[in-house]
Amino acid sequence: MIRRAAIAGMIATGLLAPLLAAGPADAGSNLGCAGNDCSILLSRMITLNGDVGTGAGLVPLSLPPPPCLWEPIGNAVSGSTYVLQQFPNPTPGTPFGVPASVRQAKKLLAATPPPAGTWYMLPINPAAGPAGERACLQLPLFFFAVPGQALPAVPVPPRTLAEFAYNHMLIPRPALALNPAARGYVNLGTYVWGDWAASPTTGRMNAYKITATLGGQTVTVWAQASGFNVNVTGPGTAYSAGCGPAGSHYPRGQAPAGAGPGVAPDCGVLWRAPTTGAALTATVRWAVTWGVGDLDGPGNNALPPILMTGPAPPVNVPVGEIQSVNGG
Repeated sequence: MIRRAAIAGMIATGLLAPLLAAGPADAGSNLGCAGNDCSILLSRMITLNGDVGTGAGLVPLSLPPPPCLWEPIGNAVSGSTYVLQQFPNPTPGTPFGVPASVRQAKKLLAATPPPAGTWYMLPINPAAGPAGERACLQLPLFFFAVPGQALPAVPVPPRTLAEFAYNHMLIPRPALALNPAARGYVNLGTYVWGDWAASPTTGRMNAYKITATLGGQTVTVWAQASGFNVNVTGPGTAYSAGCGPAGSHYPRGQAPAGAGPGVAPDCGVLWRAPTTGAALTATVRWAVTWGVGDLDGPGNNALPPILMTGPAPPVNVPVGEIQSVNGG
């Protein structure tokens, strides 16, 4: 029996009322989730480890609705009342574990004081494929979880786990080191290096990692610094073609011996006119991959690259004439 068809029949015959206000304000749909609501609901079930952040600065991925997803419907009182309203006298053959849920709801309402916990309902996405639907139908329609108790694992595709982790990944915003450090000079290159903290998980500056676990399934999302682009505001020409993943290939903070007037930097800016209003930032490109398991390196599946620009605010660079510095 297909649960959504059974539930539709129960609604039509008055045996199961719509969820309405029993659910969270933005969750209500028998799709399980929609748009950002999917992340909100998945966050109740997925465990993240590693370089976990807020996703600040990222362009988040829109998560597809899983085949089914637990939606909260109330606490020991309101949720139990909802269950009993829908199934006041279920027959022993009522599917999806409903009789057991009704018995539990009655016990919870009789308890003094009511125990802490949350009731959840598991609607099935009408767009679920056959395999996901079959897996969802093995789970109960209702579940009461006490604080700290994991909900029964639902068949969320590993790609969805990876996208959820991607949206919650910590990626650092770069700071900059310059040479010359304090100011620029017309027709003299300013060399640029990026600087940010090493990953607390990998111990490496150029690799960040996060894992997402749901039930017995874990996926790893791996971000590798792979490109560096200098951005300039003001009278200067940016050079990025020779940049490494963290800026100039020369030792950090040191211009090469061949640097001089008219020589473009491998990674930086060649100034064309004096100004007090020039500013520099850099955009670091992170190549992102994912794979099943707790990996110690890139996975074999791609996710969109992450572009992180910094610092904020940009580095102000006053630019002067070389001869004025030399007293000419």
